[in-house]
Amino acid sequence: MKTYDPRKYDLIFAGVHLNEGIADGTFLTLSSVGPGFTSKAGVDGEVTRTRMHDTRYTARLVLMQTSEVNDRLSTIYAADRAATNGQGVGVFFVQDRAGTTVLEAAKAYIADDPDVTLDMEASTREWLFELTGTTMTHGSNPDD
Repeated sequence: MKTYDPRKYDLIFAGVHLNEGIADGTFLTLSSVGPGFTSKAGVDGEVTRTRMHDTRYTARLVLMQTSEVNDRLSTIYAADRAATNGQGVGVFFVQDRAGTTVLEAAKAYIADDPDVTLDMEASTREWLFELTGTTMTHGSNPDD
């Protein structure tokens, strides 16, 4: 039997561990910006595929509004917006410690502030990251 454990993921951006105060439900979405290959057909139906070299991804991280990680990310984002030297650019890393899934981006930055919603109960903050120089291994989890 295989076991998935959402608490056994390392989530790190610019040396900041993002694992505290993660929201329930889908807490991380990693999406490639474009396809790995495109294709084009000629008038005779011959198809040529083109290898694309765009290694950009987006990452959407959902935290509880009470998470202290919000403070750390807000500080990085504010410093990056105030500086002109890429101060908010860092490595983005995701690893399943109980399996073989790994994503690593050589350079990443926070693309925008999260929207703020206030409700009768605690809500969430969704952080958007842009990643480049990305390698992704869609792994598995071994049998127990």
